[in-house]
Amino acid sequence: MTTRRLVEPGVQLAAVVLLFACGPAGPGGPGETGGPVGGPGPLPSPGMPSGDTTIDHVSPFGDSSEPVTASPLVEPNKAFFIHVGGMCSQRFSGGKGGGGLANFDDRVNVDAEVDQRDSMSVAVPQMRAVLDTYCTDDSWCNVYTYSNGGAVVSKTLSIYDSSRWNILWVLSAASNEGGSELSGSFTATLGDTLGISCNISNNMSPSDHRAGWNHNDTGGTTFYLVGGYDEWWYTGSFPDFFDGMANDGAVPYHSSAGMNDTYFVSDDDPWLCYKPEYHYENHSIAWACKGQDADHNVMKNKGIELLGG
Repeated sequence: MTTRRLVEPGVQLAAVVLLFACGPAGPGGPGETGGPVGGPGPLPSPGMPSGDTTIDHVSPFGDSSEPVTASPLVEPNKAFFIHVGGMCSQRFSGGKGGGGLANFDDRVNVDAEVDQRDSMSVAVPQMRAVLDTYCTDDSWCNVYTYSNGGAVVSKTLSIYDSSRWNILWVLSAASNEGGSELSGSFTATLGDTLGISCNISNNMSPSDHRAGWNHNDTGGTTFYLVGGYDEWWYTGSFPDFFDGMANDGAVPYHSSAGMNDTYFVSDDDPWLCYKPEYHYENHSIAWACKGQDADHNVMKNKGIELLGG
């Protein structure tokens, strides 16, 4: 897939910050003070970049908006916080990036059993089964994804009838929904051969993932995104698999920002927020337009940390 630039080289990138402090319309979505009767109780929303709308993307912004509660409490054990791990994982906890589950008093943690070692065709039906178990009838879910888990959840909501699931929002940290240039590279192939990677790592490139499903079809569920820009020297510096694009060592900004093409975002000027036409539908940036000073491993729990969990 050819990388597209937002503007010609040498011209300052122009952006309009996505200021959806109240979130998109819809029952029980993050940023809303209302919600359906029986909807889940208080949980901080992903904070949206605050400040005046501007075309100058280097203007300062606040770190987050005020936390928002999202409707009355449900019965005990009926509100779930689903954790979805990344590439080569079978669950969220442990594995690459370490990290643990969130700690919210009004949510029951679920460490989703989703096998991402072989292929998306294995992982996606397992993700559907998790949502069927925890997010139907009078149960409600918040979904937190890391790395390729963002791609798994995106495809699941796209290819199945997502209207049966009660999902308040998806928060994706270091999302590989748009694919990574490392996939299929010598590094990925060698890692798989040596047993330190897995088969799926060779089939999650930008061309694989972007053509694999309709990313705009989320069933109305909003994906909030948080990306990192602390690249690894052995993937983002020498050699530079990302050809100068901002990245966290494994995932480039065009993916972690939910952009609808492989737009060039310079690693000298990392920025996640652009005009809506550059992003997939129902995809919004959380907390900071510049992103987080963190590499791919640290990003695993960054969204949970920013939520206060």
